[in-house]
Amino acid sequence: VPPPNMVSISVPLGGYLRSTKLLPGMHVNKGEAIAIIEDQQYIQLQQDYLTAKARIGYLENEYNRQKGLNQNKASSDKVFQQAEAEYRSQQVLLSSLAEKLQLIGINVRNISAAKISRSVNIYSPITGFVSKVNVNIGKYVSPTEVLFELVNPTDIHLALKVYEKDLAKLYIGQKLTAYT
Repeated sequence: VPPPNMVSISVPLGGYLRSTKLLPGMHVNKGEAIAIIEDQQYIQLQQDYLTAKARIGYLENEYNRQKGLNQNKASSDKVFQQAEAEYRSQQVLLSSLAEKLQLIGINVRNISAAKISRSVNIYSPITGFVSKVNVNIGKYVSPTEVLFELVNPTDIHLALKVYEKDLAKLYIGQKLTAYT
């Protein structure tokens, strides 16, 4: 199959495989949850995001307060610049943590102090069949490890090797029978 129809599934941050029901030959649909990975780093990442989100409100107020004081020359430029730098760096931290959460499949709009998840779902990026299962439940998988390989057989190609002496016997449109 061409490269877009063959997919290796891995996880961006690693973790323990909590569940999967995949077996070689099984059919999967695009967007279907095919595995659940859990690890304490998912909890930590969400905690860091919520902490940064809570802190940015304070820093924004402090920045606006120092901006007003600086315009009236009631505070020094140094204090205003420090408040601005802290506010801007917190914005960068919040954005980067949100991107990391999106990368592992956690929607930042769905997390709160009461809704922190220790696991993430792995979804199938294509409709097709499972060609390989390289993991078992309870195994720790690293980000470089391939968990599953999926194949979409809608565009299968046949690769043939032809000996040089047989090239003259081939022509366009020739029918052939191939076996696996």
